[in-house]
Amino acid sequence: MNILIRKIFAILTKRERYFIYFLFVCMVALAVVEMAGIASIMPFMAVVASPGIIEENRWLHWTYEFLRFNSRESFLFFLGILVLGMLVFSNLFKAFSTWVTLRFDNELYYTLGRRLLAQYIAQPYVFFVNRNTSEMGKNVLEEARRVIVGVISPCIQVCSSLLISLFIFTLLFAVNYTIALSIIAVLGSSYTLIFLVVRRYLARIGEEQVFSNAMKFKAVGEVLSGIKDLKILGRTGEFLNRYGFHAQRHARHNASAGTISQMPRYALEIISFGGILLIILFFLKSEQNFHHIVPLLALYAFAGYRLLPALQQVFSSVTTLRFNLAALDVVYQDLAGATRDQQGEETDKEMPEVTALPFTRQIELQQVRYYYPDTTKPALHDVDLIIPANTTIGFVGPTGSGKTTLVDLILGLLTVHSGEFLVDGVAVQGENVARWQRNLGYVPQQIFLSDDTITRNIAFGIPDKDIDMEAVQWAARIANLDAYITNELPLQYDTVIGDRGVRLSGGQRQRIGIARALYRDPKVLILDEATSALDGVTEEAVMDALRTLSRKKTIIMIAHRLTTVQSCDVIYLLEQGKIIDHGTFDELRASSEWFRHAAKQ
Repeated sequence: MNILIRKIFAILTKRERYFIYFLFVCMVALAVVEMAGIASIMPFMAVVASPGIIEENRWLHWTYEFLRFNSRESFLFFLGILVLGMLVFSNLFKAFSTWVTLRFDNELYYTLGRRLLAQYIAQPYVFFVNRNTSEMGKNVLEEARRVIVGVISPCIQVCSSLLISLFIFTLLFAVNYTIALSIIAVLGSSYTLIFLVVRRYLARIGEEQVFSNAMKFKAVGEVLSGIKDLKILGRTGEFLNRYGFHAQRHARHNASAGTISQMPRYALEIISFGGILLIILFFLKSEQNFHHIVPLLALYAFAGYRLLPALQQVFSSVTTLRFNLAALDVVYQDLAGATRDQQGEETDKEMPEVTALPFTRQIELQQVRYYYPDTTKPALHDVDLIIPANTTIGFVGPTGSGKTTLVDLILGLLTVHSGEFLVDGVAVQGENVARWQRNLGYVPQQIFLSDDTITRNIAFGIPDKDIDMEAVQWAARIANLDAYITNELPLQYDTVIGDRGVRLSGGQRQRIGIARALYRDPKVLILDEATSALDGVTEEAVMDALRTLSRKKTIIMIAHRLTTVQSCDVIYLLEQGKIIDHGTFDELRASSEWFRHAAKQ
């Protein structure tokens, strides 16, 4: 239990933990109100059964005299109003507590999901190399919700219902400890026995639930991302079956957990009814007067009316909690202390704007070595490289030679394991990484496009009020895209391009990626196979536009098609993570057999 509480508190902020303390105070107050409401039924039923008890009972007599009642009927009416008032107040207070709890749950779902997403975003790029994006999406959208409705909310409900049960049992114990102990023994042992039988099963299907959930998200993401290939290959059925298998198991486990949580309710309703009969027989056997039995029966009946739902809520919440513990482990593991106090508050804030790192002289790599996680062979091996400012550089080499890794390192996405990465003599590490990235424009091999307008895809991630349309149009002209947008699209820059740019050709998508990289007029432009999807005429037009930026910007290109790097000032040839040669296009064609062979293709 202590481990559970520590995990819950570890993923909450200080403000959220204080709110849980407030909820606990509300629970104690609710339990007191419930006990008072149940206790109020006794004097009312005692007077109903025997009006003469007003004179016999000193408390009733004192109240009767103090409030100056003139008749027993008016006093009985007063007691009835008091009982009704206590019941109304109890239910209103319970409604208030429910509203506060639900508001907390829903607000926490928003903040916890946002913190989890912020935690993922804050991770270094290599983190995403080793994680499945559909799994992370599932954690943010689904597991965060399960932690709220399946762990935190049941914990609150358990505490509330236990407190109510404890106060009711205290009242019953004060009235008749023999009957109270019997009720505790029967109900407590019944719920405990059932839970001990099913708890391991609940833990097992809870873990399977997390896995099935991940596989559901993965299958949906894969089938929708690869729909074109799957339709052509006629293999959509396989992915539909994969989704169906895990979705069906997910549904069955939900049904099992829900059934188990409600299982004791029906049996204990029978036990409770039988218990009332036994209590009647007990009092009759003890030869008590009927007017003494009636208020006690009313008390036990009303207590049972309040107690059984509370105990059922305890059991239901505990089984739900047991079933969803695996989701808490997933979220706890990924947040891993990131929300502790001020550290958690900072994770939830927007990244502050940083100033660009000064760059006027050169980019320099000195004996740089890089290993991908869980590998022993370096992806880059003792790389020495100097790129003067405002020059055009090309990286070429066979597949797997380290070109993209080298570019990712220059982009600040990867961190060197040994050696140094310097810009104008300043090490690019720590806070300087974000400052360096303010100088960069990047065009990857695969362009990510959102289902939005061309303007928003070029000015990607910038609020509408801050978008500079002149910069958007300038970038589109350089990317040889402006004429197509203004002449062929009815909504021009406000045209929505569909999910991942499905309504555009491959070349048009590539050109939007180039325009996006140019939008903020970066000092360094990095193109990773940026023109690979363009036809020859369009590629030449784009390259001509990029040549106009020559000597004005530092341009770094990766290319398999060597004509793309023909005009570069220096071309570096990589092989197995090393720079094995460099020079101009003509110099490499003369010195490298691989380059001569690639240049002919």
